Amino acid sequence: MIEKYEGWMLAKSTIHHGGNEKTGSSPILRTIYMYVDGIGEVQMPYVNGNAIRGKLRRIVMKDFFDVLGINCEELSPKLYHVFFSGGALESNEGTTGIINLELRRKIRNLVPVLSLFGCAIGNQMIQGKLKVGHAFPVCKEYKDFLPDFLKDDPRCLKSVRSFCDESFQTRRDDLKADREEDEQAVQMKVDYECFIPGTKFYHWFAIEYVNELEKSVFGHMIDLFKRAPYIGAMAAVGNGEVIFEYRQTIPTSGIYLDYIKQNINSITDVIREISEVV
Repeated sequence: MIEKYEGWMLAKSTIHHGGNEKTGSSPILRTIYMYVDGIGEVQMPYVNGNAIRGKLRRIVMKDFFDVLGINCEELSPKLYHVFFSGGALESNEGTTGIINLELRRKIRNLVPVLSLFGCAIGNQMIQGKLKVGHAFPVCKEYKDFLPDFLKDDPRCLKSVRSFCDESFQTRRDDLKADREEDEQAVQMKVDYECFIPGTKFYHWFAIEYVNELEKSVFGHMIDLFKRAPYIGAMAAVGNGEVIFEYRQTIPTSGIYLDYIKQNINSITDVIREISEVV
C-alpha cells in the first residue's frame, strides 16, 4: 500500500537551487524542459526531490544518533556514509554473490530510519520506502499538472519567470590581517538566480508498504523539518526558508521515539554489526 501526502511549500525568503550548468560566478536555478499544451517547450526551474530527501535524511540521522547518545562525528567514515548519504555498493571475492539476509532482516526490524530511507551496505542494497517529489512552482505553465486544490491559486495566472529574480552575496575580506598597509582589499560579489519570497511550490511525499514504526519515523521527519524548514542552497546566508502544509494527516512521532528509547542496546548492536561489514 502506498500513502501519498500532497501539499505546498511557500517561500519566506529567496530560494536558490543550483543547476548543473557552470556559469562562472553567477549560478543559475536548476531547470528542466517540459512540454505544455498551447505553449510548447518550457524551461521550468524547480527544486529537485533528491536534494530535499538528502536534507531530510541528514537531519533525521543526526537526531537518531543524538537520541541514542552517540556522537555521529566519531563514526567511521564508511559507517557515517551509510547513514547520512546512503552508502555505496562494494564487493570483494569474499562477498560477491552472497547476500546477508539476517542483517537485512535486523535492519528492517530494528533500525527503522534505514528501513525508511534505504542504504547500501557492502554488496547489498536495502531499498528505501520513502519517495520525495520535486517541488515545482505554482504558475501558468505548470497549472495543468497541479492537483485541484492548487488550480485556483492566483499564481496560476502568472508565468514561472515572474517568480525568479537575481540576488547576490559578498565574500568578506578574510586576508585583512595578512595584507600590507597599502594593499587594497579583495572582495568578491557573487550574483545568483533565485525564486522570490512568495513563490509557492507543489510538493508531495509518498511512503510505501510501511509498518506503524516506519510510518512514525516519517511523522518525526516532518516534525524535524518544521524545526529547520529550509530547502535549496545557501541557507546560512538567509536563503531557503519555507512554510509548508500537507493535506493528509501526518503520522505522530511517539511510536518511533518510544521505540528508540526502549531498544537502545539492540539498535547499537545492529549498528556495530553494520560497521563490521562496511
